[in-house]
Amino acid sequence: MTKLGEMIWDDGVEQGKQMAAERYSRLILLLSKEQKEDLIIKAASDPEYREELYKKYNL
Repeated sequence: MTKLGEMIWDDGVEQGKQMAAERYSRLILLLSKEQKEDLIIKAASDPEYREELYKKYNL
């Protein structure tokens, strides 16, 4: 891969990480607002359940 290609790839990877972090943060804030701390813990420890919550909350 060329240096430019690597730079573009790295930028895409970084953007993907940022989007995932923002999505996770929005989920945690929504659950906290609804006072569902038990779901926050479950979402943090269970990726499949977290995906279900993303769909439920349209995230």
